[in-house]
Amino acid sequence: SLRGEPLNLRALIRQPLVFPETLPLLPALEQFRNARTHFAFVVDEFGSVEGIVTLSDVMETIAGNLPNEVEEIDARHDIQKNPDGSWTANGHMPLEDLVQYVPLPLDEKREYHTIAGLLMEYLQRIPQTGEEVQVGDYLLKTLQVESHRVQKVQLIPLHNGEPDPEM
Repeated sequence: SLRGEPLNLRALIRQPLVFPETLPLLPALEQFRNARTHFAFVVDEFGSVEGIVTLSDVMETIAGNLPNEVEEIDARHDIQKNPDGSWTANGHMPLEDLVQYVPLPLDEKREYHTIAGLLMEYLQRIPQTGEEVQVGDYLLKTLQVESHRVQKVQLIPLHNGEPDPEM
């Protein structure tokens, strides 16, 4: 700690808030208020965790999308063209938005929706920084992976199956 005293983690630990999946919104909001926390586990009738719900999820369901000063620019839609003709994009960019810039062949029955999901489908695992995958006429290279999340990807156009020699 800052005062030179040992940090007592036990004093900070609290039981998590747990909601049944059938709990209506207003009682959930009341439980959030009483527990003074911002997230809860959601469990099914057998006690299995179905997911996590946040106070923000509940509020947005009641009041609609709430503005967030951090979300001024949605980073998922961050894409830029590089001088060499390649593109650098956020790994969380939806594929429906990406194809407006880069014509990739997409399977209509796919179960992934982002560039990161596309890479994981092709590799059948979480990509590592520097890994490359050919998709159609493009080479997708992971530039940045943090905490198992693909953050940045470079999309390099291929000519006759090879990277452009001018790059």
